[in-house]
Amino acid sequence: MEKRILGKTNEEISIIGLDLEKLFKNHVSQDIKLYLEKSIINGVNFFEISPRIELVDETLVFPLNLHRDKLFISGRVYSKNRDEILEDIIYMLKIFNLQHLDLIQIVVNSDEMAQTIFAPEGALEAILQAKSQGLINYIGFSTYKEKIALSLLESYNFDVITFPIDWVNWYTGYGRKTVIKAKEKEAAIVSSQSLTKKVSRANTEKHISDLLYVSSDSYREVELTIRFSLTRPITSILCSAKINLIEWLIQAADRFSPLEPEDEEKLRKSCEEIVKVFNPEKILKGDI
Repeated sequence: MEKRILGKTNEEISIIGLDLEKLFKNHVSQDIKLYLEKSIINGVNFFEISPRIELVDETLVFPLNLHRDKLFISGRVYSKNRDEILEDIIYMLKIFNLQHLDLIQIVVNSDEMAQTIFAPEGALEAILQAKSQGLINYIGFSTYKEKIALSLLESYNFDVITFPIDWVNWYTGYGRKTVIKAKEKEAAIVSSQSLTKKVSRANTEKHISDLLYVSSDSYREVELTIRFSLTRPITSILCSAKINLIEWLIQAADRFSPLEPEDEEKLRKSCEEIVKVFNPEKILKGDI
């Protein structure tokens, strides 16, 4: 599988990364272990863990431990106070039997959470302490809100940003400013993907259209999704999905080639009906 340099870190990571939180939540232990082994054999070296993972079987971490020197393992924390962040980092290291995390990502999806990062006894203070102790190497954040992404990129010299770069958002103007600002700040971009698509349906009772999120249901859909994202200036796609979809994802990554202009145009046109469900002006401002 292709690997790309993760911005100014000079680390090489696979163009596909796996978010293990949902994987551990949605599947039985034996399936998880086998799939981790299969993913690593197929070239995936980027994994993200979370303090919300409850490890019911210690053997599940064996594939990660066995290949640790070849892997890039990120930890996700939710914006809290200093002591809670440190507890979460130590917890992740303990249950996954790790000496350090390559990257820590702060999840920030509200203005209030963003403000607490830089406050005294806040998340950044905890993370800098953990870094000074050799528990983490790099610092990033994850958000799906462009306003917050732009503000955080301006406020601190982050190594990595995780943000949804997908064709529906892109063709409606959402995410472009984030990519420009991240490049300006030399922060690597990871695209968060759940391999879901937005579908509108008529709601005759309310006389409006509802917007539904459903899983991609074909290999072709998955392939187009990742080809679009990887054609943008990103390093990797961090995927949270069920095993059957991730298998398609890895297969598509192995066959990756940049999206052709005619495919770009098809995706752009397919957005036209979806956009009618939204207020286009609001989308362009980045507030969905």
